[in-house]
Amino acid sequence: RACAVRYRHPSRKTLSGRFAHQPVRALSHVSVATLTHATFRVLVLLSAQFSGYNNGALGVSKSQAASQNISNKTLYKALATLEERGLIVQTYPAARVPPRPTMYALTWRSIDDTQWSRATRIATHAYKDWEPMT
Repeated sequence: RACAVRYRHPSRKTLSGRFAHQPVRALSHVSVATLTHATFRVLVLLSAQFSGYNNGALGVSKSQAASQNISNKTLYKALATLEERGLIVQTYPAARVPPRPTMYALTWRSIDDTQWSRATRIATHAYKDWEPMT
């Protein structure tokens, strides 16, 4: 009986695990390119939670931010900046019981039908409308 063995090249690495879904088109846009370092890190924290079917149920808690050396003040300021620039949109407010951060969706993806959001067919790409003040 033949055994199927998958050959892997020894110098090639395989990719596994989760990835932060951030398209180059969005990353190269002025609304992202001009973000502060801390605000960009919050955007990465949000997009790293995206699993392919949970856009609209993305949130950063205080403890998650603290583990990345981001203070509460910086977190809230970063989230406000990301919303203002159209990179994220709030889908559900925070709650104390059960404890849950405010839920957001990435605007370069359509919103998925989750416990905290209702599905939309098309992504808004609202970040494309943002322009820096001169």
